[in-house]
Amino acid sequence: MDQKDLDQAIERLQIAFSTTMRKLGPELAESSADLTGPQFYILSLLSKKGPRSVTELADNMCVKPSAITAMVDRLLKHGFVQRDRDEHDRRVVTIRLTEQGAAILQQAQRKRKEVVQRYLRHLTPDELDALVRLFEKLARIATHEKE
Repeated sequence: MDQKDLDQAIERLQIAFSTTMRKLGPELAESSADLTGPQFYILSLLSKKGPRSVTELADNMCVKPSAITAMVDRLLKHGFVQRDRDEHDRRVVTIRLTEQGAAILQQAQRKRKEVVQRYLRHLTPDELDALVRLFEKLARIATHEKE
């Protein structure tokens, strides 16, 4: 692909992505049970991978631990997560999902899924498969680029 074709593809992608997110973004935010995107991601990560340290959460989100600490403080205030100190080394603190956090996450996931399904049901199975494969490929590229 030459530079002109790549530039045109980038422009088309930016317009399509921007249009989609202007519509989809507010709907996803509204459906997320008053969780911000990063809070939703933290709860999802804890649900899938179990208790994690602040450093591990920060690494997963590509942010500094201080940013995670602020997010965790808000989640803690709502009772969605709990801080646990290691019995053998009190300096080690892990963050874990509470039952209340799991419940709010499940509610938000269900609502977000409903929103996304309304859009994706307009795609053919082949189009949906292609979309998923391309996003997975971009995610792999993005992950390896930062390393």
